[in-house]
Amino acid sequence: MHIQEVFNAMYQKHHYEYIVIDKDLHIIEFSDKVIAYCDAKLLRTEDADIYSVVPELYGLEKEIQEVYMESRKFIEIPFIKKNDLYVTLSVQAGRTNGSDTIETLIVLFENVTKDVEMERRSVQDRNDKELLMLEISEKNKELEKYNLHMQKLVKKEVLKNDLLNKEIIHTQREVIATMGAIGETRSKETGDHVLRVAEYSYMLALKAGLNVNDADDLKMASPMHDIGKVGIQDSILNKPARLTEDEFEIMKKHAQLGYEMLKGSSQRLLQTAATVAYEHHEKWDGTGYPRGLKGNDIHIYGRIIAIADVFDALGHDRVYKKAWPLEDILLLLKREKGKHFDPILVDLFIANIDDFLEIKNKFI
Repeated sequence: MHIQEVFNAMYQKHHYEYIVIDKDLHIIEFSDKVIAYCDAKLLRTEDADIYSVVPELYGLEKEIQEVYMESRKFIEIPFIKKNDLYVTLSVQAGRTNGSDTIETLIVLFENVTKDVEMERRSVQDRNDKELLMLEISEKNKELEKYNLHMQKLVKKEVLKNDLLNKEIIHTQREVIATMGAIGETRSKETGDHVLRVAEYSYMLALKAGLNVNDADDLKMASPMHDIGKVGIQDSILNKPARLTEDEFEIMKKHAQLGYEMLKGSSQRLLQTAATVAYEHHEKWDGTGYPRGLKGNDIHIYGRIIAIADVFDALGHDRVYKKAWPLEDILLLLKREKGKHFDPILVDLFIANIDDFLEIKNKFI
């Protein structure tokens, strides 16, 4: 086979461009598209040598001779920038004569620009995630510090106890709302999602017989249900298509991550938020995650948020889907009653659907 045919076959399979040089390091042949990495005028100059066209090979004279002498298999120089493109450069043995002595060498260029850009984006994602995690950690520290300060004041100012407790609760709610907003900025979804879920959860909690204080705690903690998503990379979180099995396994980690962020607090609202983050993806039949809890072993808060979250997510556009019609959403709730969802809560939700639609319409 002629050397040109060999190189063309190699290029088609591996997407390489190439230059062929003789023992005197003069260029004798090259692929058409190699000019993307080299000076076309120099390439076509008679008796052009490889060093003038590929100056990156300067200083490697000894290694090049070793390839000719077959004491070295190849030379590789990774991630060279050529004309705004990143390439991996390698020198390998080429054509041999009748006695199997090497007559030519091949200088191969592999375009790795996409790989470099992907790695750069990956590094940026990791940096963004670390910054968000740091911000959440600082908010938690501020809250704990503030609460300790408030508690000391309460001990000294007994008569102001009621006012200060209300101030503590108000501060907790502000911090939770802020942290929930931080979580929402990691995805492309509207911030109204957490507000609607909070209102749905409050109403369903009351319909289920929870007292006003417990329902109010759930309402205030619910914006934190997806806070663990700050630990999920953007390429998965905002993927405009169905996730692969491996990507979904990574996405599922957000429930555990959210719980780990919140479980250390001694404050009631943050304890409620930790429960919500941990259990809102558990399913009534035990097939949910992260722990596979079943039935009433799932906290009532998690069972309520599960319905409110799915109802709102299906009813609005997401990066990977369009909003479902109400009829289809209700059919799904009925079909998943006793499987995904608490059957009693589903019946309560559907029986009072007009009340929940009224909440939904407030955000249009």
